[in-house]
Amino acid sequence: MKLSCLRPLTALLLTLGLAACGGKASYDVSGTVSNLNNNGLVLANGGENLPVEAGQTTFTFKKRIDYGTDYNITVQSQPAHMTCGISGGSGSAGHYINISAAVSCSQNTYTVGGTISGLSVEGLVLINGSATTTVAKDAKTFVMAGAVADGATYNVSVSSQPKGLLCVVQPGTGTGTMGSANITTVQIACNPAPAS
Repeated sequence: MKLSCLRPLTALLLTLGLAACGGKASYDVSGTVSNLNNNGLVLANGGENLPVEAGQTTFTFKKRIDYGTDYNITVQSQPAHMTCGISGGSGSAGHYINISAAVSCSQNTYTVGGTISGLSVEGLVLINGSATTTVAKDAKTFVMAGAVADGATYNVSVSSQPKGLLCVVQPGTGTGTMGSANITTVQIACNPAPAS
């Protein structure tokens, strides 16, 4: 018999044993947390809120629940600069011996882009980190491939020049630290390349 079949059976036997003794089975509502690097996460279940600190890898609500009681763990507040999701966070107590949800968090990411002037031919390739973006001729705006994590740095530069043009990222616009919104202020100006 598979282990997955034994869990409900064990839970049932435990419950029947407690009922025979006049007791009632109760369960911790708990789980694991992964990749929580910032404070601000608050979980909720049945009207109870539970703050979870940065770096914490497990959680347990203070209130236990009785056999047959439904639980529904949700994110009440997201941590700063991150988004967390929950798997296995709802059900009915007693189906398994333990209630164990999994909360997984990831840093928010945003795009980097801006405006281009004077691009009249093909061939402009921009780079940010390891992500390259080919910009079509006559484009007025661009968005770099690959999102950047909140708090990480970005540095847009020209990887390949279009034929006959010299394209330059305007000073002070191509580098910075990603905040909590898309960057749309990088400016690139293309002009005829000087005769060699």
